[in-house]
Amino acid sequence: MIKAVLFDLGDTLIDERVVSGRHLWEGTLHKLPFAQEVLSELKMRGYKLGLVTNTVTSREAHVRTAIRRIGLEQFFDAIITSVDLGFPKPDPRIFLTALRELEVKPEEAVMVGNRIDTDILGGNQAGMKTILLKWNERHQQEASRPGEAPTRTISSLTELPKALSEL
Repeated sequence: MIKAVLFDLGDTLIDERVVSGRHLWEGTLHKLPFAQEVLSELKMRGYKLGLVTNTVTSREAHVRTAIRRIGLEQFFDAIITSVDLGFPKPDPRIFLTALRELEVKPEEAVMVGNRIDTDILGGNQAGMKTILLKWNERHQQEASRPGEAPTRTISSLTELPKALSEL
C-alpha cells in the first residue's frame, strides 16, 4: 500500500526554465498546470508528501520560502535538498532520508520526477516505485541502463492520482 509520494521540484512541480541560472528565492516561480490541485487531492487522500530536490545553493529554508510564495509549501511533510545533505540524487540516501522523516518504508512510497538519470534511477535504487512525468523533452526520456525504467509514465500531473491508485 502506498503511503507517501516524493516529488522532484524542477519540471515536476515548477517550470524549471523560469529559474534556470537563478536562486529559487529570486524572481517568480511558475507552477506546472494543476500542481496545487493534485497536491491538494493527494493530501485529502491521506498521502504523506515529500519534496526531494537537487539544489546548487538553496537549502530547505530557501526552498520553503520559494514554494510558499506560489502556494505549495503547506502540502509537504518533508523537504530534503542535496545542499543540506551533501549528496545529490540519484544517491539513494537522499530518498531514504526523506522516507525516514515521513516514517514510511521504501516499498510504501513512490518517487515522481521528470528525470530518468536522477529521480527514477535514485528512487528505484532506494527500493521505491517510480513515476516519470514526461511533459517536455528537456531531459533524457528513455531508460538506457539498468535501474532507469520507471514503474509508470504520465504526461500530466492530472494523471497522477489515478496512477497512484493503480500501483
